Amino acid sequence: MQPSPTALPSVTAGAAGAALAGGPVGVLGAAADEASGDRLPHPRGIWVTGRFDPSPEAVALGSATLLTGPEVSVVARFSRTPRGRDGHDGAPGEQGLAVRFYAGAGEEMDLVAGTLPVFFVRTAADLRAFRLAARSPDPAAVPAFLERHPEAATATALAEASRPAESFTGVAYHAVHTFGLVDAVGRTRWARLSWQPERPLPALDPDAALARPADYLTAGLRERLPARFRLVAQLPCPDDAPALHDPTRLWSQEPARTAVLGTLVLDAVYVPLPGREPRFEVLRLPEGFVAPRDGLAGVTASA
Repeated sequence: MQPSPTALPSVTAGAAGAALAGGPVGVLGAAADEASGDRLPHPRGIWVTGRFDPSPEAVALGSATLLTGPEVSVVARFSRTPRGRDGHDGAPGEQGLAVRFYAGAGEEMDLVAGTLPVFFVRTAADLRAFRLAARSPDPAAVPAFLERHPEAATATALAEASRPAESFTGVAYHAVHTFGLVDAVGRTRWARLSWQPERPLPALDPDAALARPADYLTAGLRERLPARFRLVAQLPCPDDAPALHDPTRLWSQEPARTAVLGTLVLDAVYVPLPGREPRFEVLRLPEGFVAPRDGLAGVTASA
């Protein structure tokens, strides 16, 4: 069963350009600066600690220590991309959740995820091209980019339809890359991973969100802890073969093709020492995981 295009709002190139340039995806264009050492594409964030407990289902799909052993400690960062560091949390933007699993020496893993389930370009070159368009003084630059890159339509439509979050803890976060899970006999299953909140919260009305303090997501996090998320693996259907390693395309939505790999519990806010903040990398993977095969994993490496 393929995702229905009619489920997504219709967005013209002009409207999409505004959504990309001023909303969540425009900020992610900063990921193209990673090679020059720029800071995280999600500039406002808050650090938390907790633990991850693998589920019995995980053993059937994976052999990595974090999926087969006892619970492991984690450090995580919730983040927000509202038009720069001083933007309002209720403005158009994307939330991020980056998690580092500490499963032992050589067994660390980073999982970088955001509230959009797809990305808007396929390659590093396209990401750089969008960055140039978004920073151009020419108002036609972003719409022209979108005309050349119709694959951006799904992410743009979802960004346009998104509404402000009540809390970092009440929304789902998606890793847009496809990871290989290697089981005990060496078989690899490709999957997309997401964090699903145990207590989902309804989105806010945009005007109501903007009436709150500008940093309401970060300021209100402590009172929302502990927060629990399920790590869900979505396995592809046969019809998903053309989109297997394409981060711009949705997969079929069939509940029978999902498995819960474990539970994340985040229970305390902490402040890292200056200059000692963990830097999350999509390609920091332990034995038992196969790296994504798309053209972006090494570029969208921080969150």
